[in-house]
Amino acid sequence: MTSEDFMFWHLREKNGLKYLVFEGWNGVRVFYSTRIGGISPSPYDTLNLHFGRGDTHNNVKLNRKRFFDAVSIDEKDVVYTEQTHSDIVNIVRGSSKKLKGDGLITVKKGLFLGVFTADCLAVFLYCQSKKVIGVVQSGRRSDEKGIVKKGISELCETFDIKAENIEALFGPSIGPCCYKVGNDFQKRFNKRYLIEREKNLYLDMWRMVRDQLEESGVKKILVPEICSFSRNDFFYSYRKSGERVGENLGIIGVKA
Repeated sequence: MTSEDFMFWHLREKNGLKYLVFEGWNGVRVFYSTRIGGISPSPYDTLNLHFGRGDTHNNVKLNRKRFFDAVSIDEKDVVYTEQTHSDIVNIVRGSSKKLKGDGLITVKKGLFLGVFTADCLAVFLYCQSKKVIGVVQSGRRSDEKGIVKKGISELCETFDIKAENIEALFGPSIGPCCYKVGNDFQKRFNKRYLIEREKNLYLDMWRMVRDQLEESGVKKILVPEICSFSRNDFFYSYRKSGERVGENLGIIGVKA
């Protein structure tokens, strides 16, 4: 795969900083950072946007400024959570710095929702009729707890929406080509999501999350199949690099 081959996502560059943009939802801005164009040294090279991984506070602060300047967003308008690999989904009415969980939903225009990933899957959600947006951070632990189904349920119940009117978009994440897991996963996950190859076992998180969305009633699901492990030149991968790794940021917001 070349940098021009990303399905659904378009690669953009500004002042040496590279990022992905999705332009398929009218009036909605969706971005996903790469690891290219920041100032952090190895092993966080270079555009690490997450505090707390071992990179310096100043590096991350300056990286964030570069990224938000590039996408023309004021970081004060971005809401994050303390991600805990849970099934907690937050309905966001305004700016907040005290949220915990792995899902965010809002109907407020001009407010952006952000999730950090380094192999986990950012699932972006949008309902055009109600102009409701959401994003969940879907990793194996939150998947086991049903984070995606919880997100769809919360969105539908809170805003009186039918799931068939929700669209979903996947960000880059570790793919079934590279997500090697232990034999204990055979007891924890349906066998249709486990692939045996050369005596090793691999988890297909893309298929699992897609099935969860379809079971919830979502019909339009965009799966670009961008593997963060394979494309470690563009994206951070915890599985490839270990704990001392940066993190990418996915954000979504409706234009004010």
